[in-house]
Amino acid sequence: MKAWIGVLLLCLTGCSSITAGVAARSDRSELRIDSSSVAREVSIEQVQKGYQGERLQASAVLISRVSTDRYLQYKFTFYDASGVPVEPDAMSWRPVNLHGGERRPVTAVAPTTLATEFEIYVRRATDE
Repeated sequence: MKAWIGVLLLCLTGCSSITAGVAARSDRSELRIDSSSVAREVSIEQVQKGYQGERLQASAVLISRVSTDRYLQYKFTFYDASGVPVEPDAMSWRPVNLHGGERRPVTAVAPTTLATEFEIYVRRATDE
């Protein structure tokens, strides 16, 4: 029984680390680090809000902290004034090949005019 619990914990830990990464929000100054290994490879800076018409436009700069290529994915999630995600399934994971030392600006526009804040999440690329 203990062996099965150990295997289950190993699987759960392994699965969670595959999609773990780093996140930045437009209403907070600190990064959220869910994976220290991803945080050593990439950083998120210049998190800014703007508007395209009446819809919130999100922008950030992804920065490679290593000298080799990194195959990553990023996703923007938009939130309303109450902190509730606005159409969370509207935005999909976007692939990005970040070269060693590269600074890559990324942007997205909110799916509705209800969005007032956003989060960008970066993780290693998966086979989704």
